[in-house]
Amino acid sequence: MSSLHYVAGIDFGTTNSAVSVSDGGVPRMVQIAPNCDTIPTALFFDESSRHIFIGHDAYKKYREPFSEGRLMRSLKRILGTPTMSTGTQIYGKYTKFEDIVGYFVQHLKEKLDDFVNHSVTDVIMGRPVHFRDNDSCGDDMAQQQLERIARNVGFKNIGFQYEPIAAAFAHERNLTSEHLAMVIDIGGGTSDFTVIRLGAGLMNKLDRTDDILANTGIRIGGNDFDYAFAIDKFMPEYGLGSMYRSGDKILPVPNAPYIDLATWSSVNHAYTPQVWNLMRGVQIGALAPDKIRRMMDILENNLGHANLDFVESAKISLSAHDEITQRLDFLDDCPVVTTCVADFVHAISADVAKINNSMNQCLAMAQIKNTDISLIILTGGSTQIPYVVAMLRGAFPNAVISDSNKMASVGLGLAYDAIRRFAE
Repeated sequence: MSSLHYVAGIDFGTTNSAVSVSDGGVPRMVQIAPNCDTIPTALFFDESSRHIFIGHDAYKKYREPFSEGRLMRSLKRILGTPTMSTGTQIYGKYTKFEDIVGYFVQHLKEKLDDFVNHSVTDVIMGRPVHFRDNDSCGDDMAQQQLERIARNVGFKNIGFQYEPIAAAFAHERNLTSEHLAMVIDIGGGTSDFTVIRLGAGLMNKLDRTDDILANTGIRIGGNDFDYAFAIDKFMPEYGLGSMYRSGDKILPVPNAPYIDLATWSSVNHAYTPQVWNLMRGVQIGALAPDKIRRMMDILENNLGHANLDFVESAKISLSAHDEITQRLDFLDDCPVVTTCVADFVHAISADVAKINNSMNQCLAMAQIKNTDISLIILTGGSTQIPYVVAMLRGAFPNAVISDSNKMASVGLGLAYDAIRRFAE
């Protein structure tokens, strides 16, 4: 067994996750999949084999023809919520969500231990500034749940660090002068901001408390953009906003099933007999029967994640194209949906405004002006959206923007923090 003292960082993300490790030297990312240092935060519970597929394998298995099982993602968003304690049915048995998240974190630890051929017990876990907005009890509970999960899979010494601060520590290694920086981390589930002093002369300080001027965060991220876009442009193709006849009344189609199907973390809530019976009653009197038939196709064949795959694909494609056309071939009648940048911007503009407000609150808490910021550090996949980038560039006219290594910077920074806290 190696005599080296390994420490690790785990970036357990809403959409993607990463692991880093160090033996006291420069941290490196763990290859947790072939040629990949990040994997989707997703699990697929296969009904036929009773095997749990994780990360890229979860999506691959889910998309196989005739595959039967349950895909789960965005589990980070239920930490600290009442849902976390309710559990769900897996393979016909009640399973706690803490155990389900544990399967994923256990996988990360196994990949970490295999990577260094050593059982690593010291870890810094990343966390958003707020797991839960305006809910301090829920926020504390979320961290306690994640700490308990980490301990259950074999970690012994567990610390936490705000994700934007971790990203700052990773970028600081490349600085040659001191900066007043704003770290902007817009991921799948949250948007977090930190104002921090960074520089080569500061990075070896054990206590960085005085350098961190302010933190804010809001529970809005790429999953919320997917939700807004789905509700605006995709769910109307399945009957949202249409009417149906009930007796002598003309009523709007219920919103609730569409809301669940547009939300990554609650798609599976729509696959219940109650929802099926509700929508079957709607179908009988539907004034847009073709659209409701598509909705029934989604419910009967568990196609909610397939739909959100198309929504997410459209979001990503519209970063490079002004307009795209998609043939939704997971449905029997294969409807065609055309979306453009203006549609996407319209859908997410309210969320982006809230993100901008949270960012401005961070500046106010730090008691500085936007023109005082000389460096912007971008991390998280949603900082690649042109509309978001344009907002950020306009907000900080004097700042240099650093957006290298967006997907791994939090993970690397967590390992740097682990060295400071644990390494001998």
